[in-house]
Amino acid sequence: MTGNTVIKKEMTALNLVNYPRKKYSITQFTQPQCSELQGQSFRFIMDDGRDFDLKFTEKDTVLWNWVGEEPAQARYQCLKSDDATYLVDYELEEFTNTFNRVNHLFVIDLEQRLVTRGIHAVGNNPRLPYLIKSDYTFGAIEVEGMELPFKRHSFTSELLGTRVEWHWATDKVTRHSYFSSSFYRFSFPGDELLLNRDVSVSLHRALPSQDDTAQYIKIKNKMYLFTLTEEKAERVLSDRTPNYRSNNMSFLQNYDRMYHVGRTFGNILDSNTNEIVPCHIQFGAFGNPVAIPEIIVNADNPYTT
Repeated sequence: MTGNTVIKKEMTALNLVNYPRKKYSITQFTQPQCSELQGQSFRFIMDDGRDFDLKFTEKDTVLWNWVGEEPAQARYQCLKSDDATYLVDYELEEFTNTFNRVNHLFVIDLEQRLVTRGIHAVGNNPRLPYLIKSDYTFGAIEVEGMELPFKRHSFTSELLGTRVEWHWATDKVTRHSYFSSSFYRFSFPGDELLLNRDVSVSLHRALPSQDDTAQYIKIKNKMYLFTLTEEKAERVLSDRTPNYRSNNMSFLQNYDRMYHVGRTFGNILDSNTNEIVPCHIQFGAFGNPVAIPEIIVNADNPYTT
């Protein structure tokens, strides 16, 4: 055949309805694992007097120890909130195959040489053994030849009154109202249409309210560590719905770039084996300001006097 030959291809549209999703819908927009800290070592001078060392030996391996004690190894996760702020967490390997798991979480702020440390544990409550206990401490990063910063990350009320819609996946959107220094309010778009109807659309709506315990920590201007514990659902639903278990979710929120990075630590029911298994995954979402209906914003919180 001579001359130009035109080959025609039939174009097939991508069927987004059948587009594959990750196992957990909150992970679809998660950033890739960050390995920039590999080869770096840090000493954190903590306000509780228990100073701490971290040495990032590999892309996913860290040596950790309380100062004065022998180092232990762990496999870590790391995500970035901006160019100089990292969210790092790992589980203590000595508890990996036990019920009483322990998680260490750090916000490492290289811009201000500050650190927030969170320690989260399963199994401290004898009545509710799956309930997560959390403890946060602030400190500074020691650098040879430089004085320690005096300022600290701190608990804050600056987020109170903020209402934001978080987009976790193409098919999952939630709304947060930060209305109390000890609680946040969770809702889905359209919840206001269901408030006066005798229906239970989801597990969350089986609760007396959609509030749960939360803490707010200011990292820097327009950046906060928002951390919640799924405590009320564990207390109210644990006997009726054993598939739902307590988790701590820590969001490092960047309101300049309008996204968050985070991780969840706790337990969940494996639908394949029908067994309660550890839940420890990273997540991410992008957000936008939203006007949440007043019927939701102004609803009573039944957990406070």
